[in-house]
Amino acid sequence: MPVSKFNQEWFNTGRRARFKAEKQARISGTLTLLPESSYRATAHWYWRQGWNSVTRQELEAYLNDGEKPQRLNAEQHITKIRKQLGAHA
Repeated sequence: MPVSKFNQEWFNTGRRARFKAEKQARISGTLTLLPESSYRATAHWYWRQGWNSVTRQELEAYLNDGEKPQRLNAEQHITKIRKQLGAHA
């Protein structure tokens, strides 16, 4: 099932928020907090998927080496997770 542009943007926003929060946490020495993104369940779900899609390797490359985060396709990422969990797409 294709992901709409609206939902893809929520996914991308979640990824950007994760990188920003991790950078702020490293600078301030505090824990990373998961903010509330939306009261719309679907929008929040895609945002959270984006937040959770960031890997430790991506964070280390971003924080230590200054590499720019890559954009991911929400549909491909979610399909990959479902396969890992043994769920049917």
